[in-house]
Amino acid sequence: MPDIFRDYRIMQEGCAFFDRHAYPSAEAKFQELLRLNPKGGESDGAIYNLGCTWYMQGKYPQASAMFTHRPKQRDLKQKSMFNLGNSLAMTGIAEADKTRKLQLLRNALYQFRAVLLQDSGDGDAKINYEIVRRYIQELEQPPPPPSSGKGGGGTGQDRQQGINSDVASRLLQRTQDDESSLMRQLPRQGKTDAGGKNDKDW
Repeated sequence: MPDIFRDYRIMQEGCAFFDRHAYPSAEAKFQELLRLNPKGGESDGAIYNLGCTWYMQGKYPQASAMFTHRPKQRDLKQKSMFNLGNSLAMTGIAEADKTRKLQLLRNALYQFRAVLLQDSGDGDAKINYEIVRRYIQELEQPPPPPSSGKGGGGTGQDRQQGINSDVASRLLQRTQDDESSLMRQLPRQGKTDAGGKNDKDW
């Protein structure tokens, strides 16, 4: 019983730090919880929340590793798949190597598709799926032939890079829109999780 109270207290402290945007402190609390009780009742939530703290700090590969964990609760599993898609997409956007970038984006697309197979009405997954799909299409287009004229407002390559930058900017903007909603606290006895859609972020 003391261990249960201890785990609950550490989880609440981590969530409080997260809500105050003190992500390194939240990260330390969730890591402490996993170290003390790696397979305990709070471990699924601690793994998910640790992924969220890394995501909010821009540590997308580390966040991806946490979101690959598949918790027992169906709603948390859905959120993990969704956020894994987000983390892979953000890692892909930052990747310089085109082959690796496409691989990461295709993996992100797969995660959003998996979410939609479970819940075809998930609007966030539909939007992110479409953004990433279009980004992949743009990357796969052959480069336009070089322009021989001096006018025209820039080369085709400049325009292509502008499109890609615009997509990346939209993805990054969605990440910042509702950052605190990423956090998901496990439901307590007799209480339901009121988070719903707002527990996901891009």
